[in-house]
Amino acid sequence: MTEYPHPGALGEEFEARVEDWEQATFPDPDYPEEYESRYSWDLSTAPGWKLGGHEPWNYQGYYGPVRCDTCGSAMRFVAAIASNEWDGGTESWAPVGSLEGGPSERLRCQGPTDVVLGRRETMRIFTCSLSADDPVISDLV
Repeated sequence: MTEYPHPGALGEEFEARVEDWEQATFPDPDYPEEYESRYSWDLSTAPGWKLGGHEPWNYQGYYGPVRCDTCGSAMRFVAAIASNEWDGGTESWAPVGSLEGGPSERLRCQGPTDVVLGRRETMRIFTCSLSADDPVISDLV
């Protein structure tokens, strides 16, 4: 599976280009001034449990890479442990057949592991990109 970084992680210029593409390609028929945010939900940062890839984005805003507390270098994303495998905005990442059935069946499919972190959050785990001796960092988003 191929996933791409969240546009906020790639800088304002790229984020603006993605927004222009989405506005031109995926307009909302009910609200002409709106559009569907397809890149962010369908192409970047796959939700759920994963090893490697791109870190799940912090919905409070992107404040740059997670930094090592010891040396200050950018940390390497290692894994995500998620309360949900997908949500209403990221259904394109759901396994085939898992979107069938009523709301209770669909909710059960979203969290097949029954692991719930915080308020249904995702734990991200990072290691230092320069030294394996530096402490691992984790957070909840």
